Amino acid sequence: MVSIINPQIEEYIRGLAPERPDYMLEMERYAEENYVSIIPPEVAQFLTTLIHLSQAREVLEIGTAIAYSTIWLAWAAAPRGGHITTIEINERRAAAAVENIRQAGLEDKITLLKGHAVDIVPHLKDEYDFIFIDAAKGQYGWFFEELYPRLKPGGLLVSDNVLAEGAVVVPEEELRHRQKTAVRRLRDYLRMITSHPGLETTIIPFGDGLAVSLKK
Repeated sequence: MVSIINPQIEEYIRGLAPERPDYMLEMERYAEENYVSIIPPEVAQFLTTLIHLSQAREVLEIGTAIAYSTIWLAWAAAPRGGHITTIEINERRAAAAVENIRQAGLEDKITLLKGHAVDIVPHLKDEYDFIFIDAAKGQYGWFFEELYPRLKPGGLLVSDNVLAEGAVVVPEEELRHRQKTAVRRLRDYLRMITSHPGLETTIIPFGDGLAVSLKK
């Protein structure tokens, strides 16, 4: 794949991330040892900055994993009485997330919904100031269609991994067969959110690529 950011620069930026509690460092170690995909701390810090800037209170996350990003989101929203609703399909990871949320003392700030987001999202009744999508990349287009009406005007939609380790710029014939459909859908998604009349979108080559979309 294509390198998104110089590894030395990435390592340097990561070294500037704020200190984390021991339990967060343990989550980082667990994720690395068990091949659990979590956002790097510098991306987590960027998300918290976005939440502070937007003054977001009601936050929705698609893809909890072990609640690493969830806890960062809660830290940012909590000073304004904010609340995080997060969805996770994997039972083992959801169980780990529950324990990590408990250890962080954020049970009253986070609601974890266990199940397939495709089944859960259509039944969500709330509107949100901030939505973070970090789930199956091939389903981003579907998530957008469902979530756009639930994003408040002035709210932010942040989509993670939108550069797919550089796969979005690799010629299709060079992609592995199992990648092709997901990459094609991801490219379609990026075209959609960058041309959507109701959004102002910026693609940031940071982490594995972030799309930050402001609802007009």
